[in-house]
Amino acid sequence: MEPKLVVHNGGCHCRKVRWHVLAPTSVVAWKCNCSDCSMRGNTHFVVPHERFELLGDSKEYLTTYTFGTHTAKHTFCKVCGITSFYTPRSNPDGIAVAFRCLDPGTLSDVEIRHYDGKNWENSYNQTGISSCSKEQSAIDSTQQQGKSNGKYSFGKQC
Repeated sequence: MEPKLVVHNGGCHCRKVRWHVLAPTSVVAWKCNCSDCSMRGNTHFVVPHERFELLGDSKEYLTTYTFGTHTAKHTFCKVCGITSFYTPRSNPDGIAVAFRCLDPGTLSDVEIRHYDGKNWENSYNQTGISSCSKEQSAIDSTQQQGKSNGKYSFGKQC
């Protein structure tokens, strides 16, 4: 059973980029040590794309940086430079939300897990992070078909 979801509001430092995301009050956030995340101090949780919505005219204040495989879309505010969310390489069908960019008051607990971005493929295969951008019903269906990776409980909160 999936935990109850609440609306979290958040955005960048100058507040030109604003959004809301539907997620539990308790999340698993990933601290990555890849070249980009380690420089930015990025720690994020991942949600399905459908649970994230940009508000107002936020899109006009965003710009995007890519590198390597160009799968990840590192979006950041053109005014203040903050990356409050982005599309991660591990979950191109989801959104990675920087938990420190949430407005205070709706997040009760953050469990921080390490993602070894310096050994990306190995970490991807071992952590089960790819399930974090899937809705619970899709995860349940995959488990019923026997497609679990055996190393991660897909029902585990992401």
